[in-house]
Amino acid sequence: MTRITLEPLPHREAIEYLRSKGFAHELQRFHHLDHFREEHARNWVVAKAMREDVTRAIRAEVERALTEGRTLQQFQEDLAPRLIAMGWWGKDLMEDPVTGETVEVQLGSMNRLRTIFDTNMRTAHAAGHWAAIWRTRRAFPFLHYIQIDRPTKRHDHERFHDKIWPVEDPIWQRIYPPNGYFCGCTVIQRTAGWMERQGRTVDPAPDLDEVAWTNSRSGEVYQIPRGVTPGFDTNPGAVWLDGREAWARVASDLEPERRAAEYGLIEGLRLRRLSEQRETLIVADGASRPVSMLTAAPDRPDRITLDDLMIPAEAAFLHSHLSATTLSVQDIETLFLHDGASITAISPDGSIWRALRGTETPRRAAGEFIARAMGQYHQQLAALEPEEGRAVYQHALMLWLERKGVITYLHEASERNRQIFDRNADLIRSLSDDRLLPDA
Repeated sequence: MTRITLEPLPHREAIEYLRSKGFAHELQRFHHLDHFREEHARNWVVAKAMREDVTRAIRAEVERALTEGRTLQQFQEDLAPRLIAMGWWGKDLMEDPVTGETVEVQLGSMNRLRTIFDTNMRTAHAAGHWAAIWRTRRAFPFLHYIQIDRPTKRHDHERFHDKIWPVEDPIWQRIYPPNGYFCGCTVIQRTAGWMERQGRTVDPAPDLDEVAWTNSRSGEVYQIPRGVTPGFDTNPGAVWLDGREAWARVASDLEPERRAAEYGLIEGLRLRRLSEQRETLIVADGASRPVSMLTAAPDRPDRITLDDLMIPAEAAFLHSHLSATTLSVQDIETLFLHDGASITAISPDGSIWRALRGTETPRRAAGEFIARAMGQYHQQLAALEPEEGRAVYQHALMLWLERKGVITYLHEASERNRQIFDRNADLIRSLSDDRLLPDA
Protein backbone atom coordinates (compact mmCIF):
# COMPACT_ATOMS: atom_id res chain seq x y z
CA MET A 1 0.00 0.00 0.00
CA THR A 2 1.38 3.37 -1.05
CA ARG A 3 1.78 5.79 1.80
CA ILE A 4 0.84 9.37 0.94
CA THR A 5 2.48 12.22 2.80
CA LEU A 6 0.56 15.46 2.79
CA GLU A 7 2.63 18.63 2.95
CA PRO A 8 1.11 22.00 3.86
CA LEU A 9 0.80 24.39 0.93
CA PRO A 10 2.74 27.66 1.11
CA HIS A 11 0.65 30.61 2.20
CA ARG A 12 0.65 32.48 -1.13
CA GLU A 13 -0.81 35.73 0.13
CA ALA A 14 1.66 35.87 3.04
CA ILE A 15 4.58 35.31 0.66
CA GLU A 16 3.35 38.03 -1.70
CA TYR A 17 3.03 40.42 1.25
CA LEU A 18 6.60 39.84 2.37
CA ARG A 19 7.97 40.07 -1.17
CA SER A 20 6.19 43.37 -1.77
CA LYS A 21 8.28 45.17 0.84
CA GLY A 22 11.09 47.54 0.04
CA PHE A 23 13.94 48.22 2.48
CA ALA A 24 13.88 50.92 5.13
CA HIS A 25 16.40 53.71 4.65
CA GLU A 26 19.60 53.01 6.59
CA LEU A 27 18.92 56.01 8.86
CA GLN A 28 15.66 54.30 9.91
CA ARG A 29 17.28 51.01 10.89
CA PHE A 30 18.88 51.85 14.23
CA HIS A 31 15.90 51.72 16.59
CA HIS A 32 12.70 49.73 16.19
CA LEU A 33 10.70 52.96 16.64
CA ASP A 34 12.47 54.71 13.75
CA HIS A 35 10.24 52.80 11.34
CA PHE A 36 6.75 52.73 12.77
CA ARG A 37 3.28 51.27 12.21
CA GLU A 38 2.18 51.49 8.55
CA GLU A 39 5.79 51.88 7.43
CA HIS A 40 6.44 48.29 8.50
CA ALA A 41 3.79 47.06 6.06
CA ARG A 42 5.68 48.69 3.19
CA ASN A 43 9.35 48.28 4.09
CA TRP A 44 11.54 45.63 5.67
CA VAL A 45 13.61 46.59 8.70
CA VAL A 46 15.51 44.90 11.51
CA ALA A 47 16.76 47.22 14.25
CA LYS A 48 20.57 47.68 14.28
CA ALA A 49 20.94 45.87 10.92
CA MET A 50 22.41 48.97 9.31
CA ARG A 51 24.50 47.17 6.72
CA GLU A 52 22.84 46.17 3.45
CA ASP A 53 24.34 42.67 3.37
CA VAL A 54 23.11 41.93 6.90
CA THR A 55 19.53 43.12 6.43
CA ARG A 56 19.24 41.30 3.09
CA ALA A 57 20.60 38.08 4.57
CA ILE A 58 18.04 38.14 7.39
CA ARG A 59 15.19 38.93 5.03
CA ALA A 60 16.20 36.15 2.63
CA GLU A 61 16.10 33.61 5.46
CA VAL A 62 12.70 34.83 6.68
CA GLU A 63 11.34 34.57 3.13
CA ARG A 64 12.84 31.10 2.79
CA ALA A 65 11.25 30.02 6.08
CA LEU A 66 7.88 31.36 4.99
CA THR A 67 8.07 29.78 1.53
CA GLU A 68 9.43 26.39 2.59
CA GLY A 69 7.66 26.10 5.94
CA ARG A 70 10.91 26.02 7.90
CA THR A 71 10.96 25.99 11.69
CA LEU A 72 12.47 28.51 14.09
CA GLN A 73 15.27 26.04 14.90
CA GLN A 74 16.15 25.65 11.21
CA PHE A 75 16.04 29.41 10.76
CA GLN A 76 18.40 29.97 13.69
CA GLU A 77 20.79 27.17 12.76
CA ASP A 78 21.20 28.43 9.18
CA LEU A 79 21.28 32.16 9.84
CA ALA A 80 23.32 32.45 13.04
CA PRO A 81 26.64 31.22 11.53
CA ARG A 82 26.26 33.61 8.60
CA LEU A 83 25.62 36.59 10.86
CA ILE A 84 28.54 35.64 13.09
CA ALA A 85 30.79 35.50 10.00
CA MET A 86 29.50 38.94 8.98
CA GLY A 87 30.38 40.32 12.41
CA TRP A 88 26.75 41.03 13.29
CA TRP A 89 26.53 39.13 16.56
CA GLY A 90 26.70 39.82 20.28
CA LYS A 91 27.10 43.33 21.67
CA ASP A 92 28.95 46.16 20.04
CA LEU A 93 29.32 49.93 20.08
CA MET A 94 27.30 51.80 17.44
CA GLU A 95 26.56 55.43 16.72
CA ASP A 96 22.91 56.41 16.92
CA PRO A 97 22.26 58.35 13.67
CA VAL A 98 19.48 60.37 15.33
CA THR A 99 21.28 61.50 18.49
CA GLY A 100 24.90 61.12 17.39
CA GLU A 101 25.67 59.22 20.61
CA THR A 102 27.79 56.07 20.66
CA VAL A 103 25.97 53.40 22.62
CA GLU A 104 26.34 49.70 23.34
CA VAL A 105 23.77 47.72 21.34
CA GLN A 106 22.65 44.13 20.97
CA LEU A 107 23.21 42.80 17.47
CA GLY A 108 22.47 39.18 16.66
CA SER A 109 21.60 36.59 19.28
CA MET A 110 19.43 33.50 19.41
CA ASN A 111 16.77 35.46 21.30
CA ARG A 112 16.81 38.24 18.71
CA LEU A 113 16.47 35.70 15.88
CA ARG A 114 13.48 34.21 17.69
CA THR A 115 11.82 37.63 17.89
CA ILE A 116 12.63 38.44 14.25
CA PHE A 117 11.31 35.08 13.08
CA ASP A 118 8.14 35.11 15.17
CA THR A 119 7.17 38.73 14.49
CA ASN A 120 7.69 38.57 10.74
CA MET A 121 6.04 35.17 10.32
CA ARG A 122 3.00 36.17 12.37
CA THR A 123 2.67 39.51 10.60
CA ALA A 124 3.03 38.00 7.12
CA HIS A 125 0.47 35.29 7.85
CA ALA A 126 -1.90 37.89 9.34
CA ALA A 127 -1.57 40.11 6.26
CA GLY A 128 -2.11 37.15 3.96
CA HIS A 129 -5.09 36.04 6.03
CA TRP A 130 -6.56 39.52 5.72
CA ALA A 131 -6.33 39.31 1.92
CA ALA A 132 -8.38 36.10 2.02
CA ILE A 133 -10.81 37.67 4.51
CA TRP A 134 -11.33 40.72 2.32
CA ARG A 135 -11.76 38.62 -0.82
CA THR A 136 -14.47 36.45 0.79
CA ARG A 137 -16.17 39.07 2.96
CA ARG A 138 -19.51 38.82 1.16
CA ALA A 139 -19.81 35.11 1.92
CA PHE A 140 -18.20 35.40 5.38
CA PRO A 141 -19.09 38.91 6.54
CA PHE A 142 -18.16 38.58 10.24
CA LEU A 143 -14.90 38.17 12.14
CA HIS A 144 -14.69 36.35 15.45
CA TYR A 145 -11.78 37.35 17.74
CA ILE A 146 -10.23 34.36 19.50
CA GLN A 147 -7.55 34.45 22.18
CA ILE A 148 -5.66 31.19 22.46
CA ASP A 149 -5.91 29.91 26.04
CA ARG A 150 -2.30 29.43 27.15
CA PRO A 151 -0.21 30.35 30.19
CA THR A 152 1.45 33.27 28.40
CA LYS A 153 -1.74 34.86 27.12
CA ARG A 154 -2.09 38.61 27.67
CA HIS A 155 -4.88 39.49 30.06
CA ASP A 156 -5.31 42.86 28.32
CA HIS A 157 -6.45 40.98 25.18
CA GLU A 158 -9.13 39.01 27.05
CA ARG A 159 -11.63 41.83 26.60
CA PHE A 160 -11.60 41.14 22.84
CA HIS A 161 -11.93 37.36 23.17
CA ASP A 162 -15.11 35.81 21.68
CA LYS A 163 -16.26 39.18 20.30
CA ILE A 164 -17.71 39.40 16.79
CA TRP A 165 -17.78 42.41 14.49
CA PRO A 166 -18.31 42.80 10.74
CA VAL A 167 -15.24 42.43 8.52
CA GLU A 168 -15.71 46.03 7.36
CA ASP A 169 -15.92 47.44 10.90
CA PRO A 170 -13.11 49.99 11.53
CA ILE A 171 -12.28 48.12 14.74
CA TRP A 172 -10.18 45.71 12.67
CA GLN A 173 -7.85 48.55 11.72
CA ARG A 174 -6.90 48.90 15.41
CA ILE A 175 -6.97 45.45 17.03
CA TYR A 176 -6.43 42.97 14.20
CA PRO A 177 -4.01 40.41 15.63
CA PRO A 178 -1.16 40.04 16.33
CA ASN A 179 -1.46 42.83 18.88
CA GLY A 180 2.04 42.54 20.30
CA TYR A 181 5.21 40.47 20.21
CA PHE A 182 4.46 36.74 20.36
CA CYS A 183 0.70 37.47 20.48
CA GLY A 184 -1.22 34.28 19.74
CA CYS A 185 -4.63 35.84 19.14
CA THR A 186 -6.38 35.08 15.86
CA VAL A 187 -9.66 35.64 14.02
CA ILE A 188 -12.16 33.26 12.42
CA GLN A 189 -14.56 34.23 9.65
CA ARG A 190 -18.25 33.58 10.26
CA THR A 191 -21.27 33.43 7.99
CA ALA A 192 -24.68 34.95 8.64
CA GLY A 193 -26.02 31.39 8.88
CA TRP A 194 -23.51 30.46 11.57
CA MET A 195 -24.44 33.57 13.54
CA GLU A 196 -28.12 32.65 13.38
CA ARG A 197 -27.57 29.01 14.33
CA GLN A 198 -25.39 29.98 17.29
CA GLY A 199 -27.75 32.71 18.42
CA ARG A 200 -24.97 35.27 18.06
CA THR A 201 -25.25 38.93 17.15
CA VAL A 202 -22.69 41.59 16.45
CA ASP A 203 -21.14 42.80 19.69
CA PRO A 204 -21.34 46.46 20.74
CA ALA A 205 -18.43 48.66 19.76
CA PRO A 206 -15.78 48.22 22.46
CA ASP A 207 -14.22 50.96 24.49
CA LEU A 208 -10.63 50.79 23.27
CA ASP A 209 -9.60 52.74 26.37
CA GLU A 210 -6.93 54.50 24.34
CA VAL A 211 -3.95 56.04 26.06
CA ALA A 212 -1.58 58.68 24.75
CA TRP A 213 1.82 57.27 23.87
CA THR A 214 4.81 59.29 22.66
CA ASN A 215 7.26 57.85 20.19
CA SER A 216 10.55 58.70 21.89
CA ARG A 217 12.37 58.77 18.55
CA SER A 218 10.09 61.13 16.63
CA GLY A 219 8.21 62.94 19.40
CA GLU A 220 4.87 62.07 17.75
CA VAL A 221 1.96 61.27 20.04
CA TYR A 222 -0.34 58.33 19.21
CA GLN A 223 -3.53 57.05 20.79
CA ILE A 224 -2.97 53.34 21.49
CA PRO A 225 -5.69 50.88 22.58
CA ARG A 226 -4.99 49.60 26.07
CA GLY A 227 -3.06 46.35 25.98
CA VAL A 228 -1.93 46.67 22.36
CA THR A 229 1.82 47.12 21.88
CA PRO A 230 2.58 50.44 20.14
CA GLY A 231 3.23 49.76 16.47
CA PHE A 232 0.90 46.75 16.42
CA ASP A 233 -2.21 48.96 16.55
CA THR A 234 -2.72 48.76 12.82
CA ASN A 235 -3.69 46.17 10.23
CA PRO A 236 -0.69 45.37 7.97
CA GLY A 237 -2.84 43.49 5.48
CA ALA A 238 -5.22 46.43 5.09
CA VAL A 239 -2.29 48.82 4.61
CA TRP A 240 -0.80 46.48 2.00
CA LEU A 241 -4.06 46.10 0.07
CA ASP A 242 -5.28 49.69 0.20
CA GLY A 243 -4.59 51.21 -3.21
CA ARG A 244 -7.28 53.88 -3.28
CA GLU A 245 -4.95 56.88 -3.05
CA ALA A 246 -2.54 55.40 -5.59
CA TRP A 247 -5.42 54.69 -7.97
CA ALA A 248 -6.77 58.22 -7.60
CA ARG A 249 -3.40 59.53 -8.78
CA VAL A 250 -3.06 57.27 -11.83
CA ALA A 251 -6.72 57.58 -12.85
CA SER A 252 -7.22 61.33 -12.38
CA ASP A 253 -8.44 61.52 -16.00
CA LEU A 254 -11.58 59.55 -15.11
CA GLU A 255 -14.78 61.00 -13.71
CA PRO A 256 -15.27 60.08 -10.02
CA GLU A 257 -17.93 57.44 -10.73
CA ARG A 258 -15.80 55.73 -13.37
CA ARG A 259 -12.72 55.97 -11.18
CA ALA A 260 -14.54 54.24 -8.31
CA ALA A 261 -15.96 51.57 -10.62
CA GLU A 262 -12.57 50.69 -12.11
CA TYR A 263 -10.90 50.68 -8.70
CA GLY A 264 -13.41 48.08 -7.55
CA LEU A 265 -12.50 45.98 -10.57
CA ILE A 266 -8.74 46.12 -10.10
CA GLU A 267 -9.05 45.48 -6.36
CA GLY A 268 -11.00 42.32 -7.16
CA LEU A 269 -8.44 41.32 -9.78
CA ARG A 270 -5.58 41.68 -7.33
CA LEU A 271 -7.34 39.65 -4.64
CA ARG A 272 -8.16 36.96 -7.19
CA ARG A 273 -4.56 36.84 -8.38
CA LEU A 274 -3.27 36.57 -4.79
CA SER A 275 -5.30 33.39 -4.33
CA GLU A 276 -4.57 31.95 -7.79
CA GLN A 277 -1.39 31.72 -9.80
CA ARG A 278 -2.79 33.01 -13.09
CA GLU A 279 -3.87 36.24 -14.71
CA THR A 280 -7.40 37.52 -15.20
CA LEU A 281 -8.45 40.26 -17.60
CA ILE A 282 -11.62 42.37 -17.56
CA VAL A 283 -12.84 44.30 -20.56
CA ALA A 284 -14.95 47.34 -19.60
CA ASP A 285 -16.89 49.64 -21.90
CA GLY A 286 -16.52 53.41 -22.26
CA ALA A 287 -18.52 53.89 -19.06
CA SER A 288 -16.29 51.48 -17.09
CA ARG A 289 -18.95 48.78 -16.98
CA PRO A 290 -17.44 45.26 -17.22
CA VAL A 291 -18.59 43.37 -20.30
CA SER A 292 -16.18 40.39 -20.36
CA MET A 293 -13.83 38.59 -18.01
CA LEU A 294 -11.21 36.07 -19.10
CA THR A 295 -8.87 33.95 -16.93
CA ALA A 296 -5.69 32.30 -18.15
CA ALA A 297 -5.52 28.52 -18.31
CA PRO A 298 -3.57 26.74 -15.53
CA ASP A 299 -0.91 25.56 -17.98
CA ARG A 300 -0.42 29.08 -19.41
CA PRO A 301 -1.04 31.29 -16.38
CA ASP A 302 0.38 34.44 -18.01
CA ARG A 303 -1.40 34.22 -21.37
CA ILE A 304 -4.86 35.57 -22.18
CA THR A 305 -6.11 35.87 -25.75
CA LEU A 306 -8.97 38.08 -26.93
CA ASP A 307 -9.55 36.21 -30.18
CA ASP A 308 -13.14 36.50 -31.49
CA LEU A 309 -14.16 38.56 -28.47
CA MET A 310 -16.45 41.52 -29.17
CA ILE A 311 -14.65 44.59 -27.81
CA PRO A 312 -16.68 47.76 -27.20
CA ALA A 313 -15.48 51.11 -28.49
CA GLU A 314 -13.01 52.97 -26.27
CA ALA A 315 -12.68 49.91 -24.03
CA ALA A 316 -10.73 49.87 -20.80
CA PHE A 317 -8.62 46.74 -20.31
CA LEU A 318 -7.86 45.85 -16.69
CA HIS A 319 -5.84 42.83 -15.67
CA SER A 320 -3.82 41.23 -12.93
CA HIS A 321 -0.11 40.59 -13.33
CA LEU A 322 1.79 37.52 -12.23
CA SER A 323 4.88 39.60 -11.51
CA ALA A 324 5.61 43.03 -10.06
CA THR A 325 6.84 44.45 -13.37
CA THR A 326 5.02 47.04 -15.43
CA LEU A 327 3.10 46.77 -18.70
CA SER A 328 4.57 44.79 -21.59
CA VAL A 329 4.77 45.33 -25.35
CA GLN A 330 1.93 42.80 -25.65
CA ASP A 331 -0.22 44.92 -23.32
CA ILE A 332 0.34 48.00 -25.46
CA GLU A 333 -0.33 46.06 -28.66
CA THR A 334 -3.62 44.81 -27.15
CA LEU A 335 -4.59 48.41 -26.41
CA PHE A 336 -3.97 49.49 -30.02
CA LEU A 337 -5.16 46.35 -31.79
CA HIS A 338 -8.60 46.69 -30.20
CA ASP A 339 -8.78 50.50 -30.28
CA GLY A 340 -9.00 50.68 -26.52
CA ALA A 341 -8.80 53.85 -24.45
CA SER A 342 -6.63 52.50 -21.62
CA ILE A 343 -4.99 49.42 -20.22
CA THR A 344 -4.26 48.88 -16.53
CA ALA A 345 -2.36 46.17 -14.69
CA ILE A 346 -2.34 45.56 -10.95
CA SER A 347 0.62 43.64 -9.53
CA PRO A 348 0.55 41.31 -6.51
CA ASP A 349 2.63 43.87 -4.60
CA GLY A 350 0.05 46.61 -5.22
CA SER A 351 1.89 48.42 -8.01
CA ILE A 352 -0.53 49.96 -10.51
CA TRP A 353 0.53 50.40 -14.12
CA ARG A 354 -1.69 52.30 -16.59
CA ALA A 355 -1.36 53.48 -20.17
CA LEU A 356 -3.66 55.73 -22.19
CA ARG A 357 -3.58 55.31 -25.95
CA GLY A 358 -1.62 57.99 -27.79
CA THR A 359 -1.48 59.03 -31.42
CA GLU A 360 1.51 56.98 -32.61
CA THR A 361 1.50 53.21 -33.14
CA PRO A 362 3.75 51.07 -30.93
CA ARG A 363 5.46 48.60 -33.23
CA ARG A 364 8.19 50.80 -34.70
CA ALA A 365 8.94 52.62 -31.45
CA ALA A 366 9.11 49.34 -29.51
CA GLY A 367 11.47 47.88 -32.11
CA GLU A 368 13.76 50.88 -31.80
CA PHE A 369 13.87 50.50 -28.03
CA ILE A 370 14.58 46.77 -28.15
CA ALA A 371 17.48 47.31 -30.56
CA ARG A 372 18.80 50.08 -28.32
CA ALA A 373 18.49 48.05 -25.12
CA MET A 374 20.01 44.90 -26.60
CA GLY A 375 22.80 46.93 -28.20
CA GLN A 376 24.65 49.60 -26.24
CA TYR A 377 22.86 48.88 -22.94
CA HIS A 378 22.92 45.08 -23.00
CA GLN A 379 25.87 44.71 -20.63
CA GLN A 380 24.43 47.12 -18.07
CA LEU A 381 21.10 45.33 -18.04
CA ALA A 382 22.73 41.89 -17.91
CA ALA A 383 24.74 42.95 -14.85
CA LEU A 384 21.54 43.40 -12.83
CA GLU A 385 19.77 40.64 -10.93
CA PRO A 386 17.11 39.09 -13.27
CA GLU A 387 14.12 40.51 -11.38
CA GLU A 388 15.69 43.96 -11.19
CA GLY A 389 16.75 43.84 -14.84
CA ARG A 390 13.22 43.04 -16.00
CA ALA A 391 11.76 45.85 -13.91
CA VAL A 392 14.28 48.39 -15.24
CA TYR A 393 13.88 47.25 -18.85
CA GLN A 394 10.08 47.35 -18.92
CA HIS A 395 9.80 50.62 -17.01
CA ALA A 396 12.28 52.28 -19.37
CA LEU A 397 10.36 50.86 -22.34
CA MET A 398 7.11 52.46 -21.16
CA LEU A 399 8.87 55.80 -20.61
CA TRP A 400 10.32 55.49 -24.13
CA LEU A 401 6.89 54.81 -25.65
CA GLU A 402 5.51 57.81 -23.82
CA ARG A 403 8.26 60.05 -25.19
CA LYS A 404 7.51 58.76 -28.69
CA GLY A 405 3.82 59.68 -28.35
CA VAL A 406 2.58 56.08 -28.26
CA ILE A 407 1.07 56.22 -24.76
CA THR A 408 0.60 58.33 -21.70
CA TYR A 409 2.28 56.28 -18.98
CA LEU A 410 0.87 56.49 -15.45
CA HIS A 411 2.09 54.38 -12.57
CA GLU A 412 2.23 53.99 -8.79
CA ALA A 413 5.00 51.58 -7.88
CA SER A 414 5.33 49.67 -4.62
CA GLU A 415 8.17 50.61 -2.29
CA ARG A 416 10.21 47.71 -3.60
CA ASN A 417 9.81 48.77 -7.23
CA ARG A 418 10.36 52.43 -6.40
CA GLN A 419 13.67 51.58 -4.78
CA ILE A 420 14.72 49.55 -7.84
CA PHE A 421 13.96 52.55 -10.06
CA ASP A 422 15.83 54.91 -7.75
CA ARG A 423 18.92 52.68 -7.71
CA ASN A 424 18.94 52.53 -11.49
CA ALA A 425 17.73 56.06 -12.25
CA ASP A 426 20.67 56.92 -14.52
CA LEU A 427 20.32 53.74 -16.57
CA ILE A 428 16.54 54.19 -16.90
CA ARG A 429 16.98 57.80 -17.99
CA SER A 430 19.60 56.86 -20.59
CA LEU A 431 17.56 53.92 -21.89
CA SER A 432 14.36 55.90 -22.26
CA ASP A 433 15.74 59.06 -23.89
CA ASP A 434 17.62 58.81 -27.20
CA ARG A 435 18.79 62.40 -26.79
CA LEU A 436 21.26 61.13 -24.19
CA LEU A 437 24.53 59.45 -25.06
CA PRO A 438 24.96 55.79 -23.96
CA ASP A 439 27.44 56.74 -21.23
CA ALA A 440 25.51 59.84 -20.08
